[in-house]
Amino acid sequence: MPPESTRGPNLRELESLRITRTEALPRPRRWPWAVALIGVIGLIAAGYEAWLHTLGRPLEVETATATLIAGNQPHALISGSGYVVTRDKYITVGTKILGQIVEEPIEEGRNVRKGDLLARIDDRDYEAQLRQAIADRQMAQANLELARLKADRVQTLFGQQVVSRDQLDDAENARSVAEANLNRADAEIAYARFNVSQCQITAPISGVVLQKYREVGDTINYGGDIQTGGGTTDIVQLADTDDMRVEADISENDIAKVAMEMPANVVLDAYPDRTFEAQVVKIYPAADRQKGTVKVEVRILKPDLAIVRPEMSAKIIFLAGTTTASEQPSVVIPKNTAIQSGRESFVWIVRNGLARRVPILIGNELENGLEVKSGLDGGESIILTPPDSLKDGQPVIAKPT
Repeated sequence: MPPESTRGPNLRELESLRITRTEALPRPRRWPWAVALIGVIGLIAAGYEAWLHTLGRPLEVETATATLIAGNQPHALISGSGYVVTRDKYITVGTKILGQIVEEPIEEGRNVRKGDLLARIDDRDYEAQLRQAIADRQMAQANLELARLKADRVQTLFGQQVVSRDQLDDAENARSVAEANLNRADAEIAYARFNVSQCQITAPISGVVLQKYREVGDTINYGGDIQTGGGTTDIVQLADTDDMRVEADISENDIAKVAMEMPANVVLDAYPDRTFEAQVVKIYPAADRQKGTVKVEVRILKPDLAIVRPEMSAKIIFLAGTTTASEQPSVVIPKNTAIQSGRESFVWIVRNGLARRVPILIGNELENGLEVKSGLDGGESIILTPPDSLKDGQPVIAKPT
């Protein structure tokens, strides 16, 4: 075994020369905070740049034009919806006699004039009764002449004291009875003629046929039952087309704005492109407590009977103002433009690219806006729904609606 001095390097010495590696500790990660800080700085810079860019730029506002209405031009005040009716509502025409209908030259929807034939009842029985009544009158006339002659003779004999007073009274009484019989015969003739006239049912008004209750061949009997409605002697229902009206319910809050003879326009729902001039002719005296409304009727001045029909839906536009040329013109603005500040009312207008606060005096509330009695001349650009931060003299850009 070789001596220690000649052996290789000692293992312990080699172990002492080994370099031991140790794990490096992780460094703190600070870059996310730096990125967030940079982002915040960027946003601030962008906002500042946008503020600088916006500074001095006019505010964009929506505007509408104040409308000038001439004093002789009525304008819409309020409106209401209702139905077409007639002055006498609906007239049911019938007869007072019994019989079979032998002629009925009408149909629903047909226009008739006053005096036109609506229906004819078989009149042969009534004509025979009239002839009999005439014959009875002739007999009564003959009896009266005979009674007068007898009474005259008895009167002469009584003066000669040939006959008694009782005989004279009997002769005069017979003459009186003959006169009464003649009057009764005249009445029977009048009644028979009336029955004959009732066989010809004519239109009592000019109008349109709404409904027929009978047809040719039907027999009218008291106590009979008909399936089409109406009474047992009713024949037809008419509507008076000489006075066409529209009936509407107006709110109690607005009824003070409506007056008799007030002008109005009528627009049928079926024909929205047609407007008919009308006039208020009736304001009902009682209100409907359930609906809180008052019924109003307007008369259509020149109805087109080809399209205006009873029970059609229609809209009434009540017109404010008069038609006199001396009436001052007025200005109308949209309802959402006027602002109330205490007792003062004002609007914002656009003038020379700047917002201006203009005090106004408000008149009537109209159907299409507010009436302005003073403060505006018409034609101004009114700012719609102006922002609360709007300042007088602030630059604005008008965007007409």
